[in-house]
Amino acid sequence: MGGPDQGGKGARTRRLRIAAFLAWAACAFVVWNVVFDASVIQAGRDYLTLQALHQQGRGPAVTIRGVMDAGVTRAARDATLAGGIVGAAGTLVVWLVSRKRAGRSAGRPQ
Repeated sequence: MGGPDQGGKGARTRRLRIAAFLAWAACAFVVWNVVFDASVIQAGRDYLTLQALHQQGRGPAVTIRGVMDAGVTRAARDATLAGGIVGAAGTLVVWLVSRKRAGRSAGRPQ
């Protein structure tokens, strides 16, 4: 009758879809961390530059808290945007591929 075969194939497809989604989620997590880290490092460099300019008499006094608070806020915003884009793109790809495959298998004779 073909019942067990179809159930096994559907469960395998579902597992593959979940695995693909989890892989994209892991990629989004890595992107978030890389962008956040790079942005915080850049904020630290900005502080050092501003502090050096102040010591040379070419800029205003700055505090590490003032520069880094803004830098961390910017880092969180930028990282969330980048990770969100990767996560949304991955979700869209998994959805489109699973839809396309469902359309193909529905048209095949059994």
